[in-house]
This record gives sequence, structure tokens and C-alpha cells, in this order.
Amino acid sequence: MKQTLANLWAGVDRLGIRLAVVLAVALLPLMIVSIVRSQSVVNEALAKSRAALTGVTLNAVQDEILSIEGAKAVAQSLSHLMPGLIENPEECSRLMRQTLQNTAFSFAGFYDPAGNVTCSSAPAPFSFEVTPQLEAQVADPKPLVLVNEDAPASGTSVIYASHPVYDSSGGLMGFIGVSIPHKELRKSASVPTNAVFITLNSLGSVLTAPESLEKGKAVMPQLHPSEYISEEPKSFRAEGADGTERLYALVPVVNGELYALSTWPLDHDVRGSFYLTNPALFPALMWLASLAVAWFATSLFVTRHVVRLRRTMREFASTRRTTTDQEFQWAPRELRDVADTYISMTDMVLRDEAKIEDALRQKDVLLREVHHRVKNNLQLIASIMSMQMRQTRSKEVKQIMQSLHDRVNSLATIHRSLYQTSGQADISMDEHLNVIVNQVVKMAAARDTAIKLETEFEEIRLVPDQAVPLSLFVTEAMTNALKYIGAPEGQSTTLRLSLEVLEDDIARVLITNSIPPQTAPADPERSSGLGSELMEAFAMQLSGDFAASIKEDRFEVRLTFPIDPLTEQG
Repeated sequence: MKQTLANLWAGVDRLGIRLAVVLAVALLPLMIVSIVRSQSVVNEALAKSRAALTGVTLNAVQDEILSIEGAKAVAQSLSHLMPGLIENPEECSRLMRQTLQNTAFSFAGFYDPAGNVTCSSAPAPFSFEVTPQLEAQVADPKPLVLVNEDAPASGTSVIYASHPVYDSSGGLMGFIGVSIPHKELRKSASVPTNAVFITLNSLGSVLTAPESLEKGKAVMPQLHPSEYISEEPKSFRAEGADGTERLYALVPVVNGELYALSTWPLDHDVRGSFYLTNPALFPALMWLASLAVAWFATSLFVTRHVVRLRRTMREFASTRRTTTDQEFQWAPRELRDVADTYISMTDMVLRDEAKIEDALRQKDVLLREVHHRVKNNLQLIASIMSMQMRQTRSKEVKQIMQSLHDRVNSLATIHRSLYQTSGQADISMDEHLNVIVNQVVKMAAARDTAIKLETEFEEIRLVPDQAVPLSLFVTEAMTNALKYIGAPEGQSTTLRLSLEVLEDDIARVLITNSIPPQTAPADPERSSGLGSELMEAFAMQLSGDFAASIKEDRFEVRLTFPIDPLTEQG
């Protein structure tokens, strides 16, 4: 999980990504405002579109309303004539038939409260059942416009205007009814060609429809009639019974009885343009375009110059390659100032490094000179001691002088090796000890001693504070070993030296030499003399443990000490 978060942070922890996030957040309110405004424009456009559809529907039913108003006027006129014609059925029927001439009316007649039609445009008198609708008319006689889906005279759906007829004493005689077939109303309606116009009753049942009732039912909304039938003109959007999304406009023709419903498929003409269909897409595209432009601008004026400056910094860190202000001549002034400061800084770093290298070179030369002079002085002392030994008659003095002479030569060898490695913060002990061992063995060979030398040095680097006492320890141990080295008859004289690293940064030096058969040391110095004291002193300087022992036919010197970290040295 931590690795995943680290990788995610590494991906977004970049200047370009951060700028993109900031720009996206900064431009987000503008996009939200644009979307809200676009949505309001779309809603306003749709509202105007629906109002226009309602207006079209209202215009389409104007002729029907005029026809119905005409039927009401005819019914009212006939109601005033009926009291004088009720006793003359033939004259009454003739008047009714004459009223229908050159009109869209299909029936005109008089019916009494019992449903008997004694005077009408029909060929003969007839009667119909007393319905709840007729009972309501008798209980509250007033002019009405009613719908009869199965008229007795024509057998079709009609709209009829009813007007009460009273006698001279004010008693209710019956009602005049003037009917208009639905199909005649549709002929007079002015309906757009791409709309479907149907009429409904208060229950939502289709009364008339173009071509067939089945087609009308197919475009009806998949809603309950109570959800869309209203006494006020309205428009709404719903899915039709055929699965097509449609717009609807409802206009009441006869309140509570007859309604006109127009419907249009929600096609391109109704939906409007692509912008109206997708109001949020355009602001989103503008937001993305603004981000792209802002990204390009920041990349052109900021990011690419920052990346170039980073690249030149990395190149300077790895190869000390410098740059010039020409590479940033097209950058903004602030970044040019940063680049100029960086260029000045690199020039100062290079000058300081040159001064430091020169100082180190001078220090190295001086240090080499010191080691060289110390080596020369030690060799001079060794030469003086050699001259003094040749003039000395005493064997004991000559032996002491020889021991001092060997130690001085060993010190000279160490300083010669240090002279060759001067200028380094640490010393490679495998190379350094090889030089010392070979030099000491050469001195032994000069005294006609044949020695088989075996060395095994691991590659270890020590600071000078440890390299010098270790070199002196090895030199002193070899000097003592060469002084008493020997071998049983028939065997070769051997000298083995090893340097290895144990666990926990502990180094171990092991010096082993063969010795001739004997029961005790030949000289006191071997056990408690000056050589042992010097080795003890060098071991203490190394914070190590020193031990010497005789094992069968060999003498062994062992030293273990901790290796100081190189980073702690100045």
C-alpha cells in the first residue's frame, strides 16, 4: 500500500500536474456557471417550445369551438320555437331537417325528460333509455355541451349542445339537442402535418383519431389520465404507447367532457440543436479547451524552461558541464533571472573547486616532501649506524646496532610507501603491506637467508591513523620473525603473512614463521624484550588485541583490531 501511494505521489508530484490541477480547480466555477446558464437557456427554450405547441393546438381547435358554439346557438333558437311546434310534429320535424341543411350538424331534435324523441331530423320518432346524464339534466336544467360516444340516431360519437325548453307557465317540457359528429369536427380543424390530433373524454378514452382509433391509442402517453387531463391548457413530455418519446399539448374543448390532444415525436425539430440536446457538453468542452490552452501556455512559458534548467543542473552535477544564458533567452524575465543566478553560481563553484584542487595539490606536494625527507633522514641514520657497526668490535653492540638499523630501515620503508600514496584520504593496505613485506624480506636476503614467503592480504582500506601503527606492527613482527626464523633439517624456511576481515568490521593480522627445533627462546627479546613492547604499543594504538605463541614447529603472532569508518576521518 505504501509503495502504491509512493508511486502515485511520484506521478503527481510534478510541476505540470500541479499546474493542471490548479487550473482545473480555478476554471471549474466558470464551467459550473456556464452549465447552469446553459441549462436555464435550454429550459427556457423548451418552455417556449411547449408554449408554442400549446398555441398550435389551441389554434387547431378554434374551428371546433366555433362549431360547438354554433350548435349551442341553434339549440337556443330552437328552444324558443318549440312551445308553438310541439303540437305539430310534422312541422316540427320539417323545421329540424331544414336546420341541418348546409351545416356540419348531424341531428337536431326535441326529447322529453323520459327520453322520448317526438320531433327530430330523424325519419321517425324514437326513444332512448334514461341515463344518469339525462337525470342530471332534468335535476338541473341548463344549457350544456355533452359527448355521446354512441348516439342513438347516427350510431357514432357525437358532441351535442343541449338547451332546456319551458312552457308558458315555466314548466320543463324537455330539451333541444343539436349534434355534431366528431369526424366533421376533424375536417374543419387546422392541424400541423407532423402532429397527431386526437380527442379524448374525461376518462382518457380516445374518441376520434386520424385514420383509426388504434393509431390514436398507439400515440397516447403511458400515463394515468389523472396525471395529464386538466381543465387548463398544458403541455408535457412522456413516452408514447409505441415506445417513442413525444411531446403532448392538451386543450379542453368542453370542460369535463371533451379534450383535444396533439402530439409530436421528440425528433430533431422539437429537441432543437445539438447545443439544446446536450447543454452541459459545450461548457465542459470549453473547460477542457481552456485547460489545454492554459497547459500549453504554462508549458511554453514556464514548464519547458524549468525542465531545461533542471537538465542543465543534473548535467553540471554529473559532468560539470556549464550552460550559457543564450539557452534561456526566450524564457520569461523571472526565469532568466533564476538561470543567470544559476550560471553565476556554477562559475563560482568551478572557481572554488579549482582553488580547492590547487590547495590540495599543494598540500599533497608538501606532504610528499615531508615523507620524502623523513625517509631520506631515516636512511641517512641507517647509513650512519651501518658505518658505526663496521667500526664496532663488540658482538653484542653490533647485534643491538643491527636491530636498531633494521627498525630504522623499516620506518624508512613505511614513509616511502606513504610518500607514494600521499594525497589519498585512505590507504589500500594490501598494496601497502606488500611493499613493506618485500622490502623487509630483501634485507633478510641480503644476510644470506633463503626464505619462502607466503602472503594473503584482503583488500582493506584504512585511514592513515590506523595504517601507520599497523605498518609498524607488521614491520616489527617480521623483524623479530626474521631474526629467529629457521626450519628443521631438510625443510624450507617459511614466513606466512595474512590480513583478513572478520565479522563486524574486525580485521585480523596473522604472522607465522618456521623455527628450528628448540625447547626455549634463544634470546630474551623474543618473549619480553623491546620487540614485544613495541608490538604491544602498536596494538594499543589500534585498540586491538595482540598475542604471540609457539605451536609445534612455528612461531605465531596474532593481532585483531576494529576497522575505523573512513567517513569519520577529516
